[in-house]
Amino acid sequence: MAEPPTPRTEAGPSEPTAPPSAAMPDSTPLRVWPWRVLGLSCVSIGVINAFIPLLPSTVFLLIGAWAFSRGAPHWRERLMAHPRFGAPLRNWADGGRVSKRGKRLAAGGMAASVAISLWIYGPTVPVLAVAAGLAGLATWLWTRPEPRVE
Repeated sequence: MAEPPTPRTEAGPSEPTAPPSAAMPDSTPLRVWPWRVLGLSCVSIGVINAFIPLLPSTVFLLIGAWAFSRGAPHWRERLMAHPRFGAPLRNWADGGRVSKRGKRLAAGGMAASVAISLWIYGPTVPVLAVAAGLAGLATWLWTRPEPRVE
């Protein structure tokens, strides 16, 4: 004897429904606090680096926002809405967009870092390897799209 057809759910036959626990992140302290500590650490480093020439800040803020998305989404939203640091983070979240000014500053910082290393250590293998890596990074950075004009 054939079984009667199963009733169709909202998700449809090809779309499995997730259990309620999978839809919401686990908010137990042991799972949340490591993300919050990582996020706070990175955001702190990013803010400090914003005031020190040639040190990256945006990369630490991006890592902080990523960590907050796992441990404190409301902190991520506050960081994304920040008047000074929010725009580059929102641009990156919008398809990896980087402003022309950001590209220039990052490439200039990388070039200055290589120049200082060459001046202090000379053209040693480690310095040339770092220079090659930073040249590749700068090239990749310039391929990123620029923010949309609103």
